[in-house]
Amino acid sequence: MRPAIRAGVVRPAIRASAVRPAICAGAVRPAICAGAVRPAICGAAAGKRPWLRPRARAAAAVLCLLLAAWLGWYLGQGPAEQTDATFMPAASFLRTYVRPDGRVNRPDQGNDTVSEGQAYGLLLAEAMGQDSQFNQIWQWTRVHLQLSDGLFAWHADAAGQILSPEPASDADLLIAWALLRYEGPGAAAFHSDGLRVANAVLAYEVTTGADGMPVLAAGPWATGRPATLDPSYWSLPALTGLAQLTGDQEWQRLADSALVLTRQLTHGGRLLPPNWAELTTTHQVLRVLPEVAPNANDTEPQAQYGLDSQRTVAWFAASCNPQARALAARWWTLLRPSARDDALSLRLNGTVVTPTPGVLPLVAAASAADAAGAKAASLRLLGQAVVDQRLYPGYYGGAWAAFGPVLIRTHVLGGC
Repeated sequence: MRPAIRAGVVRPAIRASAVRPAICAGAVRPAICAGAVRPAICGAAAGKRPWLRPRARAAAAVLCLLLAAWLGWYLGQGPAEQTDATFMPAASFLRTYVRPDGRVNRPDQGNDTVSEGQAYGLLLAEAMGQDSQFNQIWQWTRVHLQLSDGLFAWHADAAGQILSPEPASDADLLIAWALLRYEGPGAAAFHSDGLRVANAVLAYEVTTGADGMPVLAAGPWATGRPATLDPSYWSLPALTGLAQLTGDQEWQRLADSALVLTRQLTHGGRLLPPNWAELTTTHQVLRVLPEVAPNANDTEPQAQYGLDSQRTVAWFAASCNPQARALAARWWTLLRPSARDDALSLRLNGTVVTPTPGVLPLVAAASAADAAGAKAASLRLLGQAVVDQRLYPGYYGGAWAAFGPVLIRTHVLGGC
């Protein structure tokens, strides 16, 4: 049995990314900007959402396409001309979702907070040089979410009370990276805090793969056999960045294993990465296999490419490793068809499961296109993602509308 429950606490299987942010408070928006209007699909709410009149639909679609095209062009200008546009979504995310006390709020998820959101806030504030806001976000995170072992509870309510103490390794990894990257006032203290978090990740969230290679599991609850993995937690820029910042080559070994396992999971890029995977022992041989979402309650009968694994594409495309970028480039072949590039979820062979559009699918497709050298398509998709987030705002879309331009158009979070 997989370790779904530890110490009486249900693991954080349904996380920020699993609660689909494109589905807005019980009704999915119509996809005006996808080039065709799709109906709402949330149960009874679907039949109650009014359709736009044909003439209004056409006008809205044209307006959205023009906005996306303009933003794609603007992002494609030289460094001096596109700097403001590149960081504008990041500034919007920090302004919209970070409260004055440093808590990253999810208004579309009951005003709660997840450790992933705090990590996103720290990284974006650091990348933009927002020292005061970086300090506020870290202090709130440290006081309300940090556990005695140095890791972070993944879920808290609007008052900062912990709802689930189980850590999620993606947040822990990105928080350590953000703290150790920081070069503003009082950097030494942040570096000390970051080193503590980094050491805790290595101590509690790493399992062992074939030939003794270290593998980043989904959390301390996920390191047994079979081990539960989320490939989207393998941020290659963070792993290689921590190797450089700490001097500990265990981080580079984690980056290397992430590439090896992702190549195995996707058959060398012929399939898309899954939301979840399982490291298991078969005939005394360690194998990594795609699996359905933990605690999915039969709602996801097959392994899928969705709002977790779309981050895998973005992180691999932003990597300095040419093999990782080559893998991301191969995924462009599966994501290139227009019915797939903004779909909320696909099967691993690219077949559409949920056609409802989302911001992160667009950012992932833009990342794959950039890795494949399809620059015009990448900028078009990136512009579409930013426009969609402006028209249909949400925490998760806002985060990835912010990361997309920074990862694709700059080396601020890459270091290549």
